[in-house]
Amino acid sequence: MKSTSRLLILAAAALGAHAASAADCVELSVSVKHAVSADASKVLEVVEKQVAASPDCACEIVKAAISASEADAKTVAAIVEVAGTSAPDQVRMVAQCAVAVAPDSINEVQMVMARIDPGSGEPVMSDSKDPKTPVEVKPAWNPLDFPGQGPVGPTPGGPGGNGLIPLGPSTDGPIQIVPPVILPPVTPPSTYTDFYYMPS
Repeated sequence: MKSTSRLLILAAAALGAHAASAADCVELSVSVKHAVSADASKVLEVVEKQVAASPDCACEIVKAAISASEADAKTVAAIVEVAGTSAPDQVRMVAQCAVAVAPDSINEVQMVMARIDPGSGEPVMSDSKDPKTPVEVKPAWNPLDFPGQGPVGPTPGGPGGNGLIPLGPSTDGPIQIVPPVILPPVTPPSTYTDFYYMPS
């Protein structure tokens, strides 16, 4: 019973801390909205100060600043740049939050992300340390390549090989194609009644 109550107290403390941090972010975003609404020209200073003070709430701060200032695409990009330099660990989250609030500014935000975080398009499980190192690709295995047997493929004159039309001798002129000789079909008599002779 004692261990259960200890676990409950520990879980309540952890959830309480998480709820308190979520409430702090909401309060912080409300204060950012009021500060930016009071003076929209200082939006970058407010964002820089608040994100540096609490980087875990960077997303809420950026969203509040963009919505309160009714920022255009260039201002959104500047807000993302300021927040990204103030909290480098949160730069991708800040960019996603900014695009969520102002989707028309995606091109400018992507340009800022290319400057701030140039490795943000690489796969997580990359083998090479340097992204500029070329990766050598081995040629694909060909099922017709058998070691030690020479060329493998269709036989000449067989299905898929050279055609049955023989090429004429070519000395110095163009290649001459000799047409094939086609014999008429001959059908043998099937019964003796076909050739029954009747005298007249």
